[in-house]
Amino acid sequence: MNKDQFFLVISSSLFGISMGANTIIISLYFKSLGLSPLTIGEILSLSVIIGSVISLIFSFLGDMYGRKKFAIISRSVTTVSTFLLFLGYPIAYVFSLGWGSGNLIFSMLAEKSNNVQRLLGLRQSLSIFLSVFGSLLPLLLTYKEILLLEVFINLMALALIIPVEENYRGNRSFNLKSIGVISKFSTEALIGLGAGLVIPLMSLWFNLRFDVTASEMSPIFAIAELSLAFSSYLSIVIAEKIGEVNTIIYFHSVAIALLFILPFSPSFFVASIVFVVRNVLMNMTSPVFQTMILKLVPENERSRANGIVNLMSSIPRAFGPSIGGYFFNLGNLYFPFFITGTLYSLSTVLFFLFFRKTS
Repeated sequence: MNKDQFFLVISSSLFGISMGANTIIISLYFKSLGLSPLTIGEILSLSVIIGSVISLIFSFLGDMYGRKKFAIISRSVTTVSTFLLFLGYPIAYVFSLGWGSGNLIFSMLAEKSNNVQRLLGLRQSLSIFLSVFGSLLPLLLTYKEILLLEVFINLMALALIIPVEENYRGNRSFNLKSIGVISKFSTEALIGLGAGLVIPLMSLWFNLRFDVTASEMSPIFAIAELSLAFSSYLSIVIAEKIGEVNTIIYFHSVAIALLFILPFSPSFFVASIVFVVRNVLMNMTSPVFQTMILKLVPENERSRANGIVNLMSSIPRAFGPSIGGYFFNLGNLYFPFFITGTLYSLSTVLFFLFFRKTS
């Protein structure tokens, strides 16, 4: 990698620390502040709605006027929001989800590499390795100490973007020639809604189902992320041999079957094994999916395309935690998994039908 590629990969990967930690602590931190499962779900929902809408706006602006400046603004807002969350303002979480910096950085990476698939695979693996570190933080630090650490991590990520040189100067056109291709990725709406029902609330589900603490869950989430880190780059290698679409379909199908099994796990140990394997199979193809978007969309539309696809996923995802939190509040810890599995299944079938002829 050259200097710019290195800085962009590291900057976007650092978010993995927050991702690994927040997967465990956010819902529990809110619970410690006295919020109910329903209120927790509503905050998580609102954060996705606000984050995805502004992410789309920043993606359009990045394609039109250059991506670097909006990546810097995005990371700055995330840093301030995380600090307010540390101070004890739960509502600040709705402004802490990146605001499209990922879309902008992916497009910048594509500009600087002839083999962006490998860079995205490396970035994904590194991000997940760092998320393993993040998922172990509850063993060592309190919720607030973790959030303060995240503030400094965001500052580091921001500092790495600043020296990057950007050649792309923008395209003022609002036309989207790739709208037909982008519309096929609407299958992500089903994935988003299904994921929102249970994924943001998994630590809360483990707590309610097996009465385990954050420190007891921490090693399981760390193992899940470590396994995903190794498999993410492997998915790139597999996709080069059997094709991107086949790779996504095969792994998602097995992951969906495990999702239906998960809520019936008789013990925390069994549930942990199913959780880890399902997490790997469902998420390891993320760089393959991202590469498909970048390959099928023209350079001057890449940020917008990513933003639109993320919006199609994020808006339905935003309603998920409220629905999942509602059922959890009633003591029903099973039904949300059935809904999620059904939505995932439908999405996988449609994805195959839309992209089966794509090499």
